[in-house]
Amino acid sequence: MRFKDRSDAGQKLAGVLAPYRSGDVRVLGLTRGGLSVALEVARALGAPLDLWVARKVRHPARNKLTLGSVSEGGGVFLDAQAAPQSPLSGTALQDFVRGELEGVEKQARQLRGGPTPDVRDRVVLLVDDGMVTGATVAAALLALQQRGARQRIVAVGVATPAALELIRGRADAVHALTLKAGLREVAEVYDTFPSLNEDELRRWLTRARDSSPARASGVAPDVGGGWWF
Repeated sequence: MRFKDRSDAGQKLAGVLAPYRSGDVRVLGLTRGGLSVALEVARALGAPLDLWVARKVRHPARNKLTLGSVSEGGGVFLDAQAAPQSPLSGTALQDFVRGELEGVEKQARQLRGGPTPDVRDRVVLLVDDGMVTGATVAAALLALQQRGARQRIVAVGVATPAALELIRGRADAVHALTLKAGLREVAEVYDTFPSLNEDELRRWLTRARDSSPARASGVAPDVGGGWWF
């Protein structure tokens, strides 16, 4: 499956996430590319939308070496294979990761311009445009667990089998519209895939708030159909 753009992926995801339409669902778009996908999901479900900030952690002196990812809310995922390749270890590695966490929290405050969304006892749909390694999603899931989310559901346009293997043991459910082995960049399955700067992310979030989807009422979702893992 290919997508015209991120909005197209969001509309297609919304169709299979319809069983989650209930009053305690919150939709979170994983920055950067997940917010515009999540906007379509939130509109269709009548659910509140916010962003969730997570980013890769690259070695300070070896930019091509990705050590893992960090997320707002204190989520840390370190790649068990990459970390040993780094000369950073012990206290130095802990200090470096702590600095990355402080940076992602600052970025979240600047982008959101308001408090961190309350996810305690909520069903959280964590939405992204795709997963190649799954590292940023893994960090975000840990943070959401620490924040007390009742269920953590991952929904993405495309994923590799390796990413699914990493994530499905960490989430309550994972939904991917397209599975693609050998995927190197999420952009490979999108016709239009522009980079998004922070000003554009703020505009997407403003659009989401202006649309103000009413929260639906109902019972907890009975999920069926789709590619669930």
